[in-house]
Amino acid sequence: MKAKFFYDGDCSFCLGLADYWRSQIDHEKIEFLSFRDFPESELIKFHNQLTFAQCEGNVQLISGNSRLPGFFGVRRMLFWTKYKYFAPLLYLPLVPFLGVGVMYFLKLFKSKK
Repeated sequence: MKAKFFYDGDCSFCLGLADYWRSQIDHEKIEFLSFRDFPESELIKFHNQLTFAQCEGNVQLISGNSRLPGFFGVRRMLFWTKYKYFAPLLYLPLVPFLGVGVMYFLKLFKSKK
């Protein structure tokens, strides 16, 4: 089963992030979807915790039964790229706090199309 990466199609930062990852990851492993293309009732079918409020706040990676928001989803996707050998560094102590902070900081400066 393919993982699904949900992003905000109206957000230039999220769209840029999705385009970058789309160019780095094999399309057999993941599908990139704008959550704006689905009603909330269909989002819940992908994962029971997936809502508009969740998707507007962060990109979301649905892999199997797991929902990984923002930094945690991006960190997981790194294993599917040529940078997979650097991915374990993102699991070191305190790195997730820094990663979440960076994603939050970038989200503050995102701009709408």
